[in-house]
Amino acid sequence: MSGSHEVIRFADLKPCLLLQNGNYLYKIPFRDGTAVLKVYYGSRGWFSCLTKSLENVLLAGQTSYMPKTRLRVEMECLALWRKHGFRVFDIYPEVRVEAPGCPEGGYLLFEYVAAPKLIDWLNDQSKSAGERLALYRRWLQEWSRRHDIAIREREPRLVHENGDGKHVMILPDGSFLWFDFEMAFRSPRRVAQHVSHEIIQYLWFLRKSTPPEISGPLIEETVRHYPVKERLRQAHDYFWRHPNLLHRFGRACDRAFKAKARKPSSKYSVARLIREQLERINA
Repeated sequence: MSGSHEVIRFADLKPCLLLQNGNYLYKIPFRDGTAVLKVYYGSRGWFSCLTKSLENVLLAGQTSYMPKTRLRVEMECLALWRKHGFRVFDIYPEVRVEAPGCPEGGYLLFEYVAAPKLIDWLNDQSKSAGERLALYRRWLQEWSRRHDIAIREREPRLVHENGDGKHVMILPDGSFLWFDFEMAFRSPRRVAQHVSHEIIQYLWFLRKSTPPEISGPLIEETVRHYPVKERLRQAHDYFWRHPNLLHRFGRACDRAFKAKARKPSSKYSVARLIREQLERINA
């Protein structure tokens, strides 16, 4: 950002605080409107960042949680997703922000977009269940298209590591805007497994976070309208028959000894419902 030709200054960012969730997000006045300032040197201390980084890198196969790494990964993912035609937030790298607690090289300035998130849309009971499910079916097509590209190109950064209904917006023209890419999976060899993880993560979150008229038919709608049925079957197998024997043993222990793993709302249950629905439509 040393080549910036526009500088904006703030004596105090606290009145602009939008969200504190490990990072600091500020909604700030910018040009003739507003922008979102994301400061990666957030509420976690260095020891906490280091601990989470070790967990990510050694156990989860993800990128580091350290602030500069999260910023770099987010910029890489924004460029990559945009290249493949997925709508993401625009950024203003040419603008320098000078403010207390906003270190140079530790922040990004994003466009501000006011639009409902996918989970908000699916929960909006002013719309009919049919209207909400119709949008969900359309979303499944774009979701699947991204999975196609990620697997074909062996590109783990095209998998939404923070996948749920809170990190997709529905724009006024009906298109989808994706965001929050500060961590990504690392292994090109395991992209299909990462996609399986994302599928279960999204469906688990949406099923537990929507009213009965949506959560009830959600799995059936997914199985009927997600184009690649074999990928859904692989998502089930990833949770129940993981190819890594150590992972498989760990998940078997999880199901045996943790009551929450056996609940109808668990990710294991979601995976089982996918398999059952696949068998039903193929019967």
